[in-house]
Amino acid sequence: MGGVKWLLVGAVVGLLAFAVDRLFLWMEWQGWIDYRRTNPGRIDAGQIGPAFLGIQSLFHSGARHALEERNALRTEREGTGDGSGGPR
Repeated sequence: MGGVKWLLVGAVVGLLAFAVDRLFLWMEWQGWIDYRRTNPGRIDAGQIGPAFLGIQSLFHSGARHALEERNALRTEREGTGDGSGGPR
């Protein structure tokens, strides 16, 4: 009887995994999340670079300086309101 019990548990776990997968695919189709079928081109490379630069800054002081400079430029751009980084 123990083998049948584990077979039923495995079947239930498999069905739950399938249902969660379908739920996530539906949520992706609604545009709420990025899951399996998201186009790789949708990832903005401009957002990934600063993240790695932040991690690298923990180990190298030169990277820390570059991160601080990038943050200062971003702050200036946001302060002008036109997004170009300088006066128009």
